[in-house]
Amino acid sequence: MAKPLIQLALDSLDFDQTVSLAEKTAPYVDIFEIGTPCIKHNGIELVKTLREKFPDKLILVDLKTMDAGEYEAAPFYAAGADICTVLGVSGLPTISGVIKAAQAHGGEAQIDLINVEDKVACARAAAELGAQIIGVHTGLDAQAAGQTPFADLQAIADLGLDVRISVAGGIKPATIDQVVKAGADIIVVGAAIYGAPCPATAAKEIRDLVDGKAPAPDSSTDANIIGTPHQTLIINKIHSILEATGDDLPVKLTHMLDNAKRVYISGAGRSGLVGRFFAMRLMHSGYDVSVVGEIVTPSIKKGDLLIVISGSGETEQLIAFTKKAREVGAQICLITAKSGSTIGDMADEVILIGRPDQYSKVVGMPMGTVFELSTLSFLEALVSHLIHEKGIAEEVMRYRHANLE
Repeated sequence: MAKPLIQLALDSLDFDQTVSLAEKTAPYVDIFEIGTPCIKHNGIELVKTLREKFPDKLILVDLKTMDAGEYEAAPFYAAGADICTVLGVSGLPTISGVIKAAQAHGGEAQIDLINVEDKVACARAAAELGAQIIGVHTGLDAQAAGQTPFADLQAIADLGLDVRISVAGGIKPATIDQVVKAGADIIVVGAAIYGAPCPATAAKEIRDLVDGKAPAPDSSTDANIIGTPHQTLIINKIHSILEATGDDLPVKLTHMLDNAKRVYISGAGRSGLVGRFFAMRLMHSGYDVSVVGEIVTPSIKKGDLLIVISGSGETEQLIAFTKKAREVGAQICLITAKSGSTIGDMADEVILIGRPDQYSKVVGMPMGTVFELSTLSFLEALVSHLIHEKGIAEEVMRYRHANLE
């Protein structure tokens, strides 16, 4: 019996992060799946890019086609996809159209049984039409509700159809042995790899498990799962932003902090809350720090430092604060998501968190969430840098902490 193929679900909306993850895991993966949100966001160019970079890998485009099967799938096969998916609930005419497109381009069609009521009947009908792969799939929302694909996998495997069976839905190292024994030909892994501290290491572990080279870990000690798919989405996005943030920026900001007589922190809305978190830790670290807007905040003077946290760099109130600081000769540092802005033009230093092109819409991280959480992480890491560089003991920080609370 042939060993199952490993398919990595590339679910990020970030184009560069998707390609980077593929590069890191390529030695251990057989199929790169461009997930549905990913292909909707990035389009056919991502298919072409992965095809060019990985000519020896299979490329699956998870279109989840619901209508116009041949018309929708054909361009993706032409761009280099080996496999496209069509929903089992779409009906036999649509399924037949995707199969026809696959045959025209020497590819394969996968029928996704997600939300199909009678999965056995659908699998049989699709196989008769010429489908090459049947996908047993428990979606993200169903996973969050505690569902797994294992019972459905066993039911489809027991049919003995002349197709390959793909299984997806919360697969992790602890369940690899179970899906292999149940008869899966393709094992789809997502968060267990892309949510791991080191995706390449996680991919290698799963490769070894599939190849029978390592014992399956106990599920209670599985360290490769960060949490829910939504937690993984957030963590991976923040990771990609910080990865694109200049390594020299913490040193520059530390230099400005150390050369300032006093430090002032300003921000609006949720960015303002991030600023308060940072101000508190600066106080714990021994800096003379104030939050702009508090009634006890003293006037800013020459030699002081104003740190403005603003994703746009265009908030009117913050522009006014920056102008005042500039007038009195204070140093100004802007922490932002934009490379050019009104506040940035007045600042002595601009700390760009990530790249501007990384701030496109991310479903599940609305409005300024990406910038706010990434900035919080950047500043918390800066505090860690200060603690290690200056040898600040936690006992000293605790001594400085407020005791009227």
